Amino acid sequence: MKNILILILSIFTLSLVGCETMSNGKHRMKGERGKKHDRGKGGKHEGKKGKRETVSSVCNGKSDLSKVPDNYLSAMIKYTKLNQEYLIYVCTEDSDGDGNPEFIVVESTGRPEHKSVYYDSSNKYYEDYDYTTNIHKFAAVYEDQTPRRAGRNTIEEQTLILKMPVTPTSAVDKTKTDFGAMGIALNGVSLFNENAAPGDEITDELFTFDQCSGHPENRGTYHYHVDPVCLIQKLGGKVNEVSKTDSGTTYNWLEDSGDNAGLLLGFLMDGFPVYGPIGNGEKDCKANAVPAIDEYNGHLHCTADFSSGSYHYHVKTATQGGKNDPVFWITNNYFYGEPGLIGQ
Repeated sequence: MKNILILILSIFTLSLVGCETMSNGKHRMKGERGKKHDRGKGGKHEGKKGKRETVSSVCNGKSDLSKVPDNYLSAMIKYTKLNQEYLIYVCTEDSDGDGNPEFIVVESTGRPEHKSVYYDSSNKYYEDYDYTTNIHKFAAVYEDQTPRRAGRNTIEEQTLILKMPVTPTSAVDKTKTDFGAMGIALNGVSLFNENAAPGDEITDELFTFDQCSGHPENRGTYHYHVDPVCLIQKLGGKVNEVSKTDSGTTYNWLEDSGDNAGLLLGFLMDGFPVYGPIGNGEKDCKANAVPAIDEYNGHLHCTADFSSGSYHYHVKTATQGGKNDPVFWITNNYFYGEPGLIGQ
């Protein structure tokens, strides 16, 4: 009887691990839209549940950029060129056959081509990692959290399908980003916001991150909640190599340099791009001053990728675009535009 009780308690404990496990035990992912919120009295948001859809492949294992709008073409090419093994496909969807596609579609296996302790040890990208490093890396929010692995979670191959509006627009009624994937980075990895599963604290999850500041949830979907330092490095951005010796042990990690505000990292499901942290400042594509960050953690100006200008998000910095938080979270609680969908 004692052994049975121990087994039950162990299973219950494991069920609490992983930022994507919801209170009913179901994983929120498969083709869900976000939750739409109307501005109610006193500026509060009152939401209703968004539409769920089963998402099937549109690109079918190949890229077709012929109908991608010109202003998005250079950005979409980056999706198809960055990975060499875990390929990403981009195409468009014209559901009514009128010759005008409604969605730009990005399809990915969700696997990063960078090192991670969460890969199986047989994978070429596996690399061991001392989770104690995160105590020093995230020292600003460390409050005796236990650095640890995210349960038994490992990186598993996914079929991620992102459908973004071909012509993204600002939404009158904003939609909550909610739990789960809200976009896809240029290396095919899911982008999550700073929400944890009900009952969990998102800052606790920082101490389960790997050497590239990501981790998988309980279905094996690897994702970023914060600035993806290894992706930034691979894209040619500037990162700092930091070392600290404590009690005779030296810990090494990467940090954003604060100079990557103009670096495109990916897109959210409303079709608007995500750029790096503003950090030390930002100029537009003509070296002019830029507008202030709004409550959705973005603003509109021209960039190297969008010479005519585009609204875009930034990875949240400590004092701009939301909470005064020393962690560089990806976006905040609401989409600026009308979201498409993402599923698998």
